[in-house]
Amino acid sequence: MKTTNVKASDLNYDHYSTEKYDQDIVNSIPYHRELHKDIIAYVKKNYDSAKKYSILDLGVGTGITSKMIQDKLPQAEFDLVDFSRKMLSGAKKRFGKSANYIFGDFSKIKFTKKYDIIVSVIGIHHQNHKGKQSLFKKIYSLLKPGGVFIFGDLVTHKNPRKASLNQALHFHHLVEKSTDKKTLEEWAYHHYVLNDLAPIEDQIEWMKKIGFKIKIEMLQMNTALLICKK
Repeated sequence: MKTTNVKASDLNYDHYSTEKYDQDIVNSIPYHRELHKDIIAYVKKNYDSAKKYSILDLGVGTGITSKMIQDKLPQAEFDLVDFSRKMLSGAKKRFGKSANYIFGDFSKIKFTKKYDIIVSVIGIHHQNHKGKQSLFKKIYSLLKPGGVFIFGDLVTHKNPRKASLNQALHFHHLVEKSTDKKTLEEWAYHHYVLNDLAPIEDQIEWMKKIGFKIKIEMLQMNTALLICKK
């Protein structure tokens, strides 16, 4: 069953340099900086920097999120996954030999390890809705008892008025923050055509049925951060 709604080559960032991607992802995702500040605050509060945690990053991109976590948890072991070789090459610039790199579609990979933390930031919205549910089950099974799934992503809302407003605000953000017309065109197309957003209410319900305990750490416009404990 095909669950990923795009190929890496469909995505504008697959041909970006690491530097351009790093600039554009922050500009293109509303509350990207705030989301990461909340992730780091959570990690700093809840984990011991001297311990050796196992961490899996699904859709690592150029490693922005996991590198911030590594700075707080320097003893942790990282498995970094992406289906774009371009993105993995960017992650390797950040991590060097201090991480394990896995090329492929995370919805299809059969992982064999168990993890203390699984993180996915701005990636799962490229799974269709059945794929999201299947992936959440997979993530739950890969976590050690008491493990945590840090889920930051673009979402929509069940209320059509709220969904429409936040969609409009997202496009306003793109118009305001894009560095040039070509970049705006690429990210607008990415969001309007390629993204497959699911209502946050549904995603929380899917994860609760699996067994996760959910805390909404942040919800601003279409950008959400959930802390999901096994």
